[in-house]
Amino acid sequence: MKTLLWTLLLVPTLAAAQPFGVGVKLGSTLNNAITATSTLSIPDDHHFIVGPYFEVRLPFGFSAEFDALHESSLYSSVLNGGSAWQFPVMAKYKLLKGPVKPYIEGGVAFSHITDLSNIPDLNHSGNFGVVLGGGVEVKLLAPRISAEIRYNGWALKNIQSPTGLFESNQNQVSFLLGLGF
Repeated sequence: MKTLLWTLLLVPTLAAAQPFGVGVKLGSTLNNAITATSTLSIPDDHHFIVGPYFEVRLPFGFSAEFDALHESSLYSSVLNGGSAWQFPVMAKYKLLKGPVKPYIEGGVAFSHITDLSNIPDLNHSGNFGVVLGGGVEVKLLAPRISAEIRYNGWALKNIQSPTGLFESNQNQVSFLLGLGF
């Protein structure tokens, strides 16, 4: 009888603690997508990032998040154009309970460069890597607002100049703001 009572009390509580969240993230990169490998001077070129996210909130402060982020004008400082889609899949852990929740996150990401085709500098249009980050989420009645710093460590160099003047940066740091429900 006690087991049945605990099951009837615990299962709905855990089920209620597993809502889904959706929203939009927007932000900017904090470093260049291209790195000079010689005397070539590359201007600071930060890119706008925007896209939807989907979150599954699990018990005990854990959640899983999937993003589809578009980064515009990725290589405009050296090449004309180029944008990318990033698809991070991450586990998150919220450190505190209450309306203000700092969190850490980590996972993997896949990316695909668009608007750059048939150029000799393009090694790979697809890439993969690790994602690490941290931020804070504030819940205001229905909306959730988050601010985070995110690091992407890419496995491949997408672009490498045949003359050795420049190459794509395998380390990317971004600042993102999220608005979700």
